[in-house]
Amino acid sequence: MNSPVTDHELSLLGDHSDLIRFWLGWLNFDNIVQTKMSAIQSTELEVRLSTTYLYDSNEQSRNGLLVLHGFSDHAKSVKKRLLGSEAVADFHVFIPNGLFPSPTKRENEFREGYAWYFRDPLSGNQMISPEFAAESLIQLIRQLGLSHLEWTVLGFSQGGFFAPFLVQAGLSCKKIIGVGSAYRLEAYEGIKNLEVFGVHGEKDTIVPFDYAKSSFEALKVKGFGKKFFAIPELGHTMNEAGRKIIREILSSK
Repeated sequence: MNSPVTDHELSLLGDHSDLIRFWLGWLNFDNIVQTKMSAIQSTELEVRLSTTYLYDSNEQSRNGLLVLHGFSDHAKSVKKRLLGSEAVADFHVFIPNGLFPSPTKRENEFREGYAWYFRDPLSGNQMISPEFAAESLIQLIRQLGLSHLEWTVLGFSQGGFFAPFLVQAGLSCKKIIGVGSAYRLEAYEGIKNLEVFGVHGEKDTIVPFDYAKSSFEALKVKGFGKKFFAIPELGHTMNEAGRKIIREILSSK
């Protein structure tokens, strides 16, 4: 195979031209062993994972509040967004970071972020399923000595989608609060005695408001949906009006 680079072009490279001629000659197809790539295969590994979390203890309570962040989000951010700066009365508050690093690039730096699973929202293709993270999180709760608590799950965006998988994995939970999330019926199949609340901004374009509301109504038909709260003029985040609603739901029996 002839080099696609001319001698004139190589001469412009000065002292490096001879070296480049050598590598171009070596990379001739006659010098490369042609191999056929085998099909992708999968397996499982038993590994130890490092993880991080926030935890506020309440020794007088048997109630746990599990707060789940969204995609490329993290524990400190979702705590501030959904709970503000006030302590949550009558709850142990547990806010873990997701198992999979998913940082976001802002200007000239990468910012901390994690994910619970990876799913293409357009095709529905699941690259990493939520079951692994759900089982791992149940194991972490057990390891921390918190499995005796009666849990409420407060999930933002991907965390709201993820919440029912924890119940499927064995979390003792009677209430899910989805914030800026939607609801997949198949994730709730087989679950009993569970109330689901929705809190959603009417201006949300990441998880569109109409999609969230219609999926909640479908959940309601199946007996899970308790109440859906619409927050006017709010996008894919939370404000003080929404945080007030969240605290009211938490205080309700």
